[in-house]
Amino acid sequence: MTAPPIKTSVLGMGLSATTFHIPFIQALPDLFVLHSIMERSATPTKSTARALYGDQIKVVTTLEEITGDPEVQCVVISTPNSTHYPYAKAILQSGKHVIIEKPLVPSLQEADELLSIASSSNPPLLIATYQNRRFDSDFLTVRNLIDQKVFGDIHEFESRYDRYRPSLKGGTWKETAGKGQGVLYDLGSHLIDQALTLFGIPDTVFATISNSRQLGPPDFADNFIAHLFYYNVPGSSIPLTVTVRSGSLSLLDPQLRFAIRGTKASFVKYGLDPQEDQRKKNPPTPLTDPSFGIESEEYQGTLSSLDLEGKVVKRKIATETGRYLTWYENVGVAIQSRDPSKLPVKPNQAREVIRIIELLERSSIEGRVLSSKSET
Repeated sequence: MTAPPIKTSVLGMGLSATTFHIPFIQALPDLFVLHSIMERSATPTKSTARALYGDQIKVVTTLEEITGDPEVQCVVISTPNSTHYPYAKAILQSGKHVIIEKPLVPSLQEADELLSIASSSNPPLLIATYQNRRFDSDFLTVRNLIDQKVFGDIHEFESRYDRYRPSLKGGTWKETAGKGQGVLYDLGSHLIDQALTLFGIPDTVFATISNSRQLGPPDFADNFIAHLFYYNVPGSSIPLTVTVRSGSLSLLDPQLRFAIRGTKASFVKYGLDPQEDQRKKNPPTPLTDPSFGIESEEYQGTLSSLDLEGKVVKRKIATETGRYLTWYENVGVAIQSRDPSKLPVKPNQAREVIRIIELLERSSIEGRVLSSKSET
């Protein structure tokens, strides 16, 4: 018997909700149905949510209206990072599954508490963290090349998410300081998750985190460089250094995305996955459009290797198709079956991202390399 679609509420009406969540929920009617939206500024006569998604969508202004609604089965948290923990805790305690925009929560202690609540529920509840960039076109391409073992032993892996923003945008919570704020949590959570997905937990880590533009609060981090060191890589005879970094003063177009160096080949890739920009267009590119998730050929990466005569040969590598929809498909199946093993991002994997972020923050403060194997 086919399970009915999951009645889902979305918290917030910002970029995250309208670009990364609601369109994908609506694109999978066999798995999800958009039940309601929490829009705090809505009134009986004026609502952006109703204007965009129709009067059939229930619009509420408080979290309590969501947690107290027995029809709601799953709630998407697409609100500021500081709200993730209290909102998720209230949702789980009301017996509902939760989808949380990355980062999972600002602290490891909060992550552990949420995972405990979810796993001890009867039946267990699912926590799905929206690490959607596992399904970026460029990352899927890199993962495929690594799976094909084209690099030999990788000794350097660099992953970047840079921007050129010499001034603050203004009017956004993302430019405030505090726990769980700044570029390490915003973009770094993606880069770290991708690195852990490819290589596992590093042996040691080191980072420098700074306010490179000297704008906003002094402790607002808009730049980081983090090194993840792997000393004994399975199947490799040499150590691996993974560098993940993000800055706000990178005047390049396109931006460097990946640089990978191995004993048999190297790969350089510029440009970013197109899915976000496609959804931000006016009008947005439909998820059903054949071009959705397909990158322009001009951004294809270059693989350099040696021919039989020892000369360097370069060739372009076709970029895989980006598939954010796959994340939601897998989550829908996991929730319907109540099987956390089917989640594309396991709760403990999201927890590990937060643990590594906290280690990197400490490394930057103390100015030293830290072991990351002390906890599993």
